[in-house]
Parts: sequence; structure tokens; C-alpha cells
Amino acid sequence: MAPSHPGSAASDAQELLDIWQRLSSQHVALATGCACGIGGVTLRLQDFEQDIADYLLAQAERGQRADIVAFLRRHGFDEAAGLWRLDALLGALIDAPDGSAAEAEASDFLLSRLGKTLRSFAKLHG
Repeated sequence: MAPSHPGSAASDAQELLDIWQRLSSQHVALATGCACGIGGVTLRLQDFEQDIADYLLAQAERGQRADIVAFLRRHGFDEAAGLWRLDALLGALIDAPDGSAAEAEASDFLLSRLGKTLRSFAKLHG
């Protein structure tokens, strides 16, 4: 989901933030009851937040993109809580100033991966 024209990264990030805010508190069933009487397990999609951020970090590290690793840690990691925050990361992408080629590359990298992930959740659970 690379931005189609300059300036669209912020609107793409806003769309993904809206999707995340809508879906993150919803519950999803991971299994259904069976003949033995054991019920299914339900989780909130927010429970996957750390996994999604870890995926983004792993993709950046695998691609040897120290700039994106730094962007993720600076804008998406809550040091005090020791947790990743997708809403903070997306907020930073929304507020990022236009201009810097490095910032544009980081936005494209992150938005393409987050877009696929969050839209997949939305399609399945939205």
C-alpha cells in the first residue's frame, strides 16, 4: 500500500489508525466448542498488537533497515510500559512532515506492511 501520490501517506496512516481503533477492542473466537464440551478461546485483536509490531521490527531488521528500526523504536515503543503502541506509531506517521526522503521511505515500508495486516484483520473480523 505505497502512497499513490505525495501527501497520501498521512491519509493512509489515518485510515489504518481508524481501522485499528475500531478493531482493536473487538473479541474474536479462535476455536469453537467440540463434542467434549470445551468452549472456544476468545481474544481481543489488541492482544496481537505486540506481534504485529514485532513483525514490523523483524521485517526492518531482516532488510537491514536501521533507519526504520530507529523510527519504530522512536515512535512506536512505549519505554515506560515496555510495550509497542500501534496507535502511537500510526499517529507519528500521520503527523510526519512531508519532505524527507528517509521519512517517506519509512512511511512506505511501514504502511505497506501495516496496511496488509490490518486490512486482513478487518476483512476477517470487521
